[in-house]
Amino acid sequence: MGTAIASLASTAAFAEESFPRIDIVVPVELQNDYAFDSDVRASELNDTFLTIEPEISFRLSENFSIEAGLVFEPIKGATDDRFLEDQGLFVEQLFLSYQGEGFGLKAGKFNPAFGVAWDKAPGIYGVDFAEDYELTERIGLGGDVTFGTEAAGEHTVSVATFFADTSILSQSFLNSRGETRRGSGGLSNTEDFSSFSVSLDSESVPALGGLGYTLGIAQQDGGVGTREDETSYVAGVFGSFEVADGITLEPIIEYVYQDNDAGTIADQDYFTIGNAVLVGPWNVSLSYTARNTDANVAGTADVEDELFQASAGYAFENGLTADLGYRFSEEASVDTHILGVLFTYELEASLY
Repeated sequence: MGTAIASLASTAAFAEESFPRIDIVVPVELQNDYAFDSDVRASELNDTFLTIEPEISFRLSENFSIEAGLVFEPIKGATDDRFLEDQGLFVEQLFLSYQGEGFGLKAGKFNPAFGVAWDKAPGIYGVDFAEDYELTERIGLGGDVTFGTEAAGEHTVSVATFFADTSILSQSFLNSRGETRRGSGGLSNTEDFSSFSVSLDSESVPALGGLGYTLGIAQQDGGVGTREDETSYVAGVFGSFEVADGITLEPIIEYVYQDNDAGTIADQDYFTIGNAVLVGPWNVSLSYTARNTDANVAGTADVEDELFQASAGYAFENGLTADLGYRFSEEASVDTHILGVLFTYELEASLY
């Protein structure tokens, strides 16, 4: 038995040090949302869909790699009951990466760093509003530097300059979402490096009791026909703490302010707060996000949206997870209640 374990360990070590090699991770999600009550009758519908996000790393050497991220998901919102319809496949990221000692560089199509709630907010629906300000599918140049000590924790400064993807990679396949054109306008749709983001992040800081944090700014120039440039600011803290044997808390608080939201004269801010409790294979989470829009136009009402969600789930030993959730949202004075179920699984492989 000991010989077999040593052999497997040696094989794994060989795979990690062998180049060239391809590492593949494929998260798979099957979700059903049942909007059972809404102020808008047409919004009461049942939607079942897949989200598959393969991450492929072509490791050319110890330092150089080509990173690819694909997404298979619905490419438009549901307007009626649907089952695995309107699914499209597109390239979210495709870039050349260099990872050195304490620093990294990238060039190509990638997601610039800005905020974390769009990824870390707990539950099935905790990320929904925060995804509004996630920066995705930008073409540009980026770099990061990591510094710190064991006592102070590790901190990473990430910088990127970019523009919206207007290449053939902005198209989706199987079902088309259309190709982005410069003439369409919109934020960072300029085909030059006039937009940028700067972020300072850490996963754990001893001086903050083990909390991680994010601080950032993003400037996106307006494209053709876009009235203003948007400037966004983010500050947040999050963590993962074992408070008792087998019990872990994962809280998050994040605030984002956007000046000239979406290139308009309106200002918008987001406040997300949430917490997940992990007890062995079980998880329970609550989260709340407020999204407020100041129109900055006399006679035009401001808009106050909110999202509350509660979820619970179980992680099976075979890697499958199952979660059940409830979502309440008020958007543009329309209340909607949703019950949802989410199944997730992850596949991994290495070819060398």
